Amino acid sequence: ENLNATVAWEVFDLSLFSSFPNAALVINNYSVINKVPFEGDTLVSGQQLKLNMGITQLLNGGGDPIKLDEIILNKAKLNIKVDVNGNANYDIAIKEDTPGTIENTEEAGNGFTFDLQHYELNDSEVIYTDESTKTCLTLSEFNHEGTGDFSMDTMQLDTQTSTIVSYKMEGEEYLNKTAIVLDAVFQMDLFNQKYSFLKNEARINDLPLT
Repeated sequence: ENLNATVAWEVFDLSLFSSFPNAALVINNYSVINKVPFEGDTLVSGQQLKLNMGITQLLNGGGDPIKLDEIILNKAKLNIKVDVNGNANYDIAIKEDTPGTIENTEEAGNGFTFDLQHYELNDSEVIYTDESTKTCLTLSEFNHEGTGDFSMDTMQLDTQTSTIVSYKMEGEEYLNKTAIVLDAVFQMDLFNQKYSFLKNEARINDLPLT
Protein backbone atom coordinates (compact mmCIF):
# COMPACT_ATOMS: atom_id res chain seq x y z
CA GLU A 1 0.00 0.00 0.00
CA ASN A 2 2.96 2.33 0.57
CA LEU A 3 4.72 1.54 -2.71
CA ASN A 4 3.92 2.49 -6.28
CA ALA A 5 5.03 -1.00 -7.34
CA THR A 6 3.99 -4.64 -7.24
CA VAL A 7 6.00 -6.80 -4.83
CA ALA A 8 5.93 -10.59 -5.20
CA TRP A 9 7.81 -13.68 -3.99
CA GLU A 10 7.52 -17.46 -4.21
CA VAL A 11 8.85 -18.57 -0.80
CA PHE A 12 8.80 -16.71 2.52
CA ASP A 13 10.47 -18.66 5.30
CA LEU A 14 11.54 -18.01 8.89
CA SER A 15 14.49 -20.12 10.01
CA LEU A 16 15.38 -20.49 13.70
CA PHE A 17 17.60 -23.55 13.79
CA SER A 18 20.10 -23.21 10.92
CA SER A 19 21.15 -19.72 12.07
CA PHE A 20 20.73 -20.13 15.86
CA PRO A 21 21.19 -18.07 18.07
CA ASN A 22 20.04 -15.69 15.34
CA ALA A 23 16.86 -15.86 13.32
CA ALA A 24 16.84 -15.64 9.53
CA LEU A 25 14.01 -14.42 7.33
CA VAL A 26 14.52 -15.89 3.84
CA ILE A 27 12.64 -14.68 0.74
CA ASN A 28 13.17 -16.66 -2.47
CA ASN A 29 12.45 -15.60 -6.06
CA TYR A 30 11.25 -12.11 -5.29
CA SER A 31 10.52 -9.18 -7.59
CA VAL A 32 9.50 -5.54 -7.51
CA ILE A 33 7.63 -4.44 -10.66
CA ASN A 34 7.18 -0.76 -11.44
CA LYS A 35 3.90 0.97 -12.06
CA VAL A 36 3.39 4.23 -14.02
CA PRO A 37 5.51 5.93 -15.37
CA PHE A 38 7.72 2.81 -15.70
CA GLU A 39 4.84 0.35 -15.76
CA GLY A 40 5.89 -3.27 -16.31
CA ASP A 41 9.62 -2.69 -15.76
CA THR A 42 11.34 -4.87 -13.18
CA LEU A 43 13.11 -2.64 -10.67
CA VAL A 44 14.67 -5.50 -8.75
CA SER A 45 14.46 -9.27 -8.70
CA GLY A 46 16.54 -12.01 -7.20
CA GLN A 47 16.97 -15.63 -6.26
CA GLN A 48 17.23 -15.05 -2.52
CA LEU A 49 17.06 -12.27 0.06
CA LYS A 50 18.16 -13.19 3.58
CA LEU A 51 17.59 -10.98 6.62
CA ASN A 52 19.40 -11.96 9.81
CA MET A 53 18.40 -10.69 13.23
CA GLY A 54 18.74 -11.59 16.89
CA ILE A 55 16.18 -14.19 17.87
CA THR A 56 14.93 -11.89 20.64
CA GLN A 57 13.70 -9.49 17.94
CA LEU A 58 10.87 -11.93 17.25
CA LEU A 59 9.58 -11.24 20.77
CA ASN A 60 9.23 -7.49 20.24
CA GLY A 61 5.87 -5.92 20.88
CA GLY A 62 3.61 -5.15 17.95
CA GLY A 63 4.62 -1.49 17.92
CA ASP A 64 8.37 -2.07 18.06
CA PRO A 65 10.50 -2.21 14.89
CA ILE A 66 12.63 -5.30 14.22
CA LYS A 67 16.38 -4.58 14.18
CA LEU A 68 18.23 -6.24 11.31
CA ASP A 69 21.89 -7.25 11.78
CA GLU A 70 22.72 -8.56 8.31
CA ILE A 71 21.30 -8.48 4.77
CA ILE A 72 22.42 -10.93 2.08
CA LEU A 73 21.22 -10.86 -1.54
CA ASN A 74 22.09 -13.75 -3.84
CA LYS A 75 21.77 -13.49 -7.64
CA ALA A 76 19.98 -10.15 -7.50
CA LYS A 77 19.30 -7.99 -10.55
CA LEU A 78 18.80 -4.25 -10.05
CA ASN A 79 17.55 -2.29 -13.04
CA ILE A 80 17.74 1.46 -12.37
CA LYS A 81 16.22 3.83 -14.91
CA VAL A 82 15.94 7.60 -15.21
CA ASP A 83 13.80 8.95 -18.05
CA VAL A 84 14.36 12.10 -20.13
CA ASN A 85 12.30 14.11 -17.64
CA GLY A 86 14.42 13.03 -14.69
CA ASN A 87 11.89 10.58 -13.25
CA ALA A 88 13.59 7.64 -11.51
CA ASN A 89 12.07 4.17 -11.37
CA TYR A 90 13.42 3.60 -7.84
CA ASP A 91 11.31 6.48 -6.50
CA ILE A 92 8.45 4.15 -5.61
CA ALA A 93 7.47 5.35 -2.14
CA ILE A 94 4.00 6.90 -2.16
CA LYS A 95 4.24 10.44 -0.86
CA GLU A 96 2.36 11.26 2.35
CA ASP A 97 0.47 14.08 0.64
CA THR A 98 -0.70 11.84 -2.21
CA PRO A 99 -4.53 11.97 -2.42
CA GLY A 100 -6.17 8.94 -0.91
CA THR A 101 -3.33 8.07 1.51
CA ILE A 102 -3.73 8.49 5.26
CA GLU A 103 -0.86 8.38 7.70
CA ASN A 104 -1.50 6.04 10.62
CA THR A 105 0.67 7.42 13.40
CA GLU A 106 0.07 4.38 15.59
CA GLU A 107 1.73 2.15 12.99
CA ALA A 108 4.58 4.50 12.14
CA GLY A 109 6.96 2.55 14.38
CA ASN A 110 6.27 -0.84 12.79
CA GLY A 111 8.62 -2.48 10.31
CA PHE A 112 12.42 -2.79 10.30
CA THR A 113 15.31 -0.69 11.52
CA PHE A 114 18.73 -1.25 10.00
CA ASP A 115 21.31 -1.61 12.77
CA LEU A 116 23.44 -3.49 10.26
CA GLN A 117 26.81 -5.01 10.98
CA HIS A 118 27.26 -6.69 7.60
CA TYR A 119 25.72 -6.84 4.12
CA GLU A 120 26.45 -8.78 0.93
CA LEU A 121 25.47 -8.88 -2.74
CA ASN A 122 26.61 -12.10 -4.39
CA ASP A 123 26.76 -12.95 -8.11
CA SER A 124 24.44 -10.07 -8.93
CA GLU A 125 23.90 -7.54 -11.71
CA VAL A 126 23.27 -3.79 -11.65
CA ILE A 127 22.12 -1.89 -14.73
CA TYR A 128 21.85 1.91 -14.65
CA THR A 129 20.30 3.70 -17.62
CA ASP A 130 19.85 7.48 -17.65
CA GLU A 131 18.04 8.76 -20.72
CA SER A 132 18.52 12.39 -19.64
CA THR A 133 22.32 12.10 -19.85
CA LYS A 134 22.41 9.22 -22.37
CA THR A 135 24.40 7.14 -19.90
CA CYS A 136 24.42 3.37 -19.44
CA LEU A 137 26.40 1.54 -16.73
CA THR A 138 26.36 -2.25 -16.31
CA LEU A 139 27.93 -4.13 -13.41
CA SER A 140 27.81 -7.86 -14.06
CA GLU A 141 29.18 -10.69 -11.91
CA PHE A 142 28.83 -8.14 -9.13
CA ASN A 143 30.08 -9.23 -5.71
CA HIS A 144 30.16 -6.70 -2.93
CA GLU A 145 30.21 -6.85 0.86
CA GLY A 146 30.56 -4.35 3.66
CA THR A 147 31.19 -4.61 7.38
CA GLY A 148 30.56 -1.84 9.88
CA ASP A 149 28.26 -0.71 12.66
CA PHE A 150 25.38 1.18 11.04
CA SER A 151 23.79 1.79 14.44
CA MET A 152 26.45 4.46 15.10
CA ASP A 153 26.31 8.07 13.89
CA THR A 154 29.95 7.76 12.77
CA MET A 155 31.46 4.50 11.61
CA GLN A 156 34.19 2.84 9.59
CA LEU A 157 32.97 0.71 6.68
CA ASP A 158 35.24 -2.00 5.26
CA THR A 159 34.21 -3.08 1.76
CA GLN A 160 35.31 -5.59 -0.87
CA THR A 161 34.03 -5.42 -4.44
CA SER A 162 34.63 -7.32 -7.66
CA THR A 163 32.70 -6.87 -10.87
CA ILE A 164 32.74 -6.66 -14.68
CA VAL A 165 32.03 -3.10 -15.84
CA SER A 166 30.64 -1.73 -19.11
CA TYR A 167 30.03 2.01 -19.49
CA LYS A 168 28.65 4.12 -22.33
CA MET A 169 27.84 7.83 -22.54
CA GLU A 170 26.26 9.57 -25.51
CA GLY A 171 27.03 6.56 -27.69
CA GLU A 172 30.71 6.50 -26.76
CA GLU A 173 31.96 3.31 -25.11
CA TYR A 174 34.46 3.96 -22.32
CA LEU A 175 34.57 0.54 -20.65
CA ASN A 176 33.69 -2.81 -22.21
CA LYS A 177 33.49 -5.79 -19.85
CA THR A 178 36.39 -4.50 -17.78
CA ALA A 179 37.25 -6.47 -14.64
CA ILE A 180 37.52 -4.26 -11.56
CA VAL A 181 38.43 -5.23 -8.00
CA LEU A 182 38.23 -2.67 -5.20
CA ASP A 183 38.99 -3.03 -1.50
CA ALA A 184 38.08 0.20 0.27
CA VAL A 185 37.65 1.53 3.78
CA PHE A 186 35.35 4.51 4.32
CA GLN A 187 34.92 6.88 7.23
CA MET A 188 31.20 7.64 7.37
CA ASP A 189 29.42 10.38 9.30
CA LEU A 190 25.84 9.21 8.84
CA PHE A 191 24.32 12.04 10.86
CA ASN A 192 25.91 14.79 8.73
CA GLN A 193 26.07 12.66 5.56
CA LYS A 194 29.82 13.10 5.15
CA TYR A 195 31.97 10.32 3.69
CA SER A 196 35.69 9.96 3.01
CA PHE A 197 38.18 7.31 1.87
CA LEU A 198 40.53 6.01 4.54
CA LYS A 199 42.12 3.38 2.32
CA ASN A 200 41.55 1.88 -1.10
CA GLU A 201 43.27 -0.69 -3.28
CA ALA A 202 42.01 -1.15 -6.83
CA ARG A 203 42.86 -3.34 -9.79
CA ILE A 204 41.63 -3.02 -13.37
CA ASN A 205 42.08 -6.15 -15.47
CA ASP A 206 44.51 -7.37 -12.79
CA LEU A 207 46.63 -4.21 -13.07
CA PRO A 208 47.00 -2.39 -9.71
CA LEU A 209 46.13 1.30 -9.51
CA THR A 210 48.42 3.45 -7.42
